[in-house]
Amino acid sequence: MKKILAISGSTKATSTNALYIIAISRLLGGGFEVTNFPSIADIPHFNPDLDKENPPKVIEEFRITMQKADGIIISTPEYAMGLPGSLKNLLDWTVSSASFSGKPVLALVASTQGEKAYQSIIDILTVIEAKVSPQLISFAKAKINNEAGITDKETLTALKSTIHSFVASMENG
Repeated sequence: MKKILAISGSTKATSTNALYIIAISRLLGGGFEVTNFPSIADIPHFNPDLDKENPPKVIEEFRITMQKADGIIISTPEYAMGLPGSLKNLLDWTVSSASFSGKPVLALVASTQGEKAYQSIIDILTVIEAKVSPQLISFAKAKINNEAGITDKETLTALKSTIHSFVASMENG
């Protein structure tokens, strides 16, 4: 069974991005165990002085969870024409540990527009050497219902294709 770590880029308890993570989990089907990261809101501000031999406990636990995962799903909104600060902060904590190096990542930007955050997450994940399967879903809230069902046929088709690329990148090691 492949282990997947899912991270919502939103700090809202009930967000459109959390719904997309549920939808992706269902579309993955059997053979995958998806674990949701509790909340990026609980991550301390990145400080290179603390990122040495003994980083904060929550960061150490996050890195261990990432190491055990066969792949990562990130679903994030766009805030003020960029990635949410909390998500960027989490990604910053992974740079020195190389936690994303070679790791398959399905990077979904599900937002009203999202183009800037989409390019930003691709750039960041590429720099930290992740194997990125990206997708942008603009006007995302109108394309999913409250039960995490994707209601837009084109979006569903595109998402299935992205999931296929993500799964293939896990299988190709």
